[in-house]
Amino acid sequence: MDQIARTVNVTKPALYREFGDKSTLLLRAVERYATYGAPRMAAFQAEPDIHKAVTGFCEATVNTATGETCGGCMMAAAALGESERVTEIRSYLAQRLTAAADSFAKRFEKEIKAGRLMRTPSAKVRARLLVDLLQGVQLRAKVGITREQLLEDVRSYVPLILGE
Repeated sequence: MDQIARTVNVTKPALYREFGDKSTLLLRAVERYATYGAPRMAAFQAEPDIHKAVTGFCEATVNTATGETCGGCMMAAAALGESERVTEIRSYLAQRLTAAADSFAKRFEKEIKAGRLMRTPSAKVRARLLVDLLQGVQLRAKVGITREQLLEDVRSYVPLILGE
């Protein structure tokens, strides 16, 4: 709490007045952090070409994970932590990951129905693969895998996701 207070240039009592305790602060930080993927999701949904949509999403994930301000996957760290609110945090994260997968699945289902993708793998499998890819890329970036290697890898995953 001392480090957070110094970083945001407030007193520790001010943090406690605002959030109540460390666990609530962590939960609010996780909720805020979870919104950072919204622009990537919007770009994925807006791109008419599914191959470009998946490629763009994967590349944007790498760019985000390897950017200068990236500190690793806070969501994973919070879910694995020992906070008093860990159950609430895990539930929140499960809902967010499920919502992301559902959004991807709707797009994949649309592409399957239009005949632009094969029926297998299913839309749900493709969607969950993208969610898992997102988490894995963030972890690999955090441990020092280079941006170039991650980009090479995610580009090689696109045909697998699309069933090509």
